[in-house]
Amino acid sequence: MRSGQLGVRWALALILLNAGCSGPIAPDQGTGLVGWERERLEHAHFFQLWKKGEDRLLITFGPGGEKDTTGMLFIGNIEKAASPKGSTVLLPHVSRIALSSTTQAPFVSLLGREAAIVGCAHANGLKATSLKERVERGALQELANGDGLDRERLIALVPDVLFSDPFSINASRGIASLPAVCVVAEYLEQEPLGRAEWIKVFGAVLGERVLADSLYAAIASRYGQAVAEVAPDATRPAVFFGSAWRGVWSVPSGNSYMAKLIQDAGARYLFADRIVEGNLDLDMETVMLQGRAAEWWGRVVDQDRPVTMQDVAGGERRIAGFPALIGHHGFYANSAESDIFGQAVLEPDVQLLDLIGIFHPELKGERQSVYFRAVQ
Repeated sequence: MRSGQLGVRWALALILLNAGCSGPIAPDQGTGLVGWERERLEHAHFFQLWKKGEDRLLITFGPGGEKDTTGMLFIGNIEKAASPKGSTVLLPHVSRIALSSTTQAPFVSLLGREAAIVGCAHANGLKATSLKERVERGALQELANGDGLDRERLIALVPDVLFSDPFSINASRGIASLPAVCVVAEYLEQEPLGRAEWIKVFGAVLGERVLADSLYAAIASRYGQAVAEVAPDATRPAVFFGSAWRGVWSVPSGNSYMAKLIQDAGARYLFADRIVEGNLDLDMETVMLQGRAAEWWGRVVDQDRPVTMQDVAGGERRIAGFPALIGHHGFYANSAESDIFGQAVLEPDVQLLDLIGIFHPELKGERQSVYFRAVQ
């Protein structure tokens, strides 16, 4: 991924918007889902799962939360039960799936269904060796073209379902041979465990609900154990983290995924009090004024060489002179060496342990970092 793509991808990965309620609601409160029971979710807000016997209804939402429905997918046997009004029918036993983004592949892989992937946009960006081999053999086709998804290729592959991000959904409209689309917007979730909980969406669609529930429970348990590594009264260093693009620093807001990781890692995020929708774009004056208070300075990079303090400083000499960087307290996430935008979503506990090892090195032990590393 080149620098321009990195800036867009990271910005999308940190979009934070108003979330919908995930508590139980009765099916007669304006839903029209008589006889259906809503499943309780622990942290995710941008989808709902409803059940009625063995049938499932998946409802996905966009930036506006529950007032912004992007899809309704009935997963069941239409011959035995009527699908709710407005829903698209997906029969059980899905065997061929297409992906609009490489970030969706880790969810499928974790459920053991890699062999079902017949196409993926930007397939050359897939990280898993097994998927790269399938691309080389021609068993997994490229779905991207200059305008987005390749509609002709998508039609030719005849997938049972397309997992689509909200930005690619229009490419699939009107394709008669594509009966079902599942909109995936895990990046809207503010909680690390909220993003990981989207494994339940893939489990429902792929007929792996029990496995998905078990995998999520294990992820949540490991995350809780990682949080407990840091004592409540531990010293919390001040942290700056963001990405630099053409002289502008974009940083997560205080109600973001990254801010939550930093907090749970026993540190204090400099912009924790800035609760806004989306990222914060900082001018250099703000960076210079507030950045000096950082005890650790972090940045997203995409490069195939060792990361230096100058890289973490975004090539800005004034920032390189800040106390954090002079004191060798720089850290980074490098998308060229780890799947920070994909696999990391399903390993929030691993990300958290990386950050704990950076901010509290006495707790790291012999553990090797995976996604976040201190500059050597």
